[in-house]
Amino acid sequence: MKDKEFRALDKLADAISDKFDDLYIAGEFTEILEQLQDAAGELPDTYYANFNVELTIFDTKRRRSISLLSTGFSTGGEKPDRVAKDLSTQRYIVDGEMCTVPEDYCPNCWAEWSFKLKNPTCPTCSYELGKQVRLLIDDDICPWCQEGTVSISNPSCTGCGYKVEIDKVVWG
Repeated sequence: MKDKEFRALDKLADAISDKFDDLYIAGEFTEILEQLQDAAGELPDTYYANFNVELTIFDTKRRRSISLLSTGFSTGGEKPDRVAKDLSTQRYIVDGEMCTVPEDYCPNCWAEWSFKLKNPTCPTCSYELGKQVRLLIDDDICPWCQEGTVSISNPSCTGCGYKVEIDKVVWG
């Protein structure tokens, strides 16, 4: 998805998440969570009941959706636990255009594409990291470990030692 589109939707995801937190803090889910826990108590121990709110975007041309927010509650303990799926995003240059998607998605076709640095070809549309897709590094954070730093002048991570393959990235 184009970076401009993503930024607008990211604001919406933040607003939904904040409102969900406000409702939880205000006790608006107390009765529902009690019922969730009671229902889960009737299930086998291997089952957890989940109550989630999600924001997904569906593209009719791609016939795929991307999840931008997933937050809620899960049973399995004394009381339902607050859960949120980590939807870390990544920026790319795709066919010359800046795109932003959650990091486990292909920025071209929106199919699942995990571990792009290890598996540089999208299993669905065959776009390749380093050809049609380039990882945009504009904050010098290592794309491998997300903790150390990398730069044009020193492409080896200060934390994990991963060496950025210059032909697969664009520096912002």
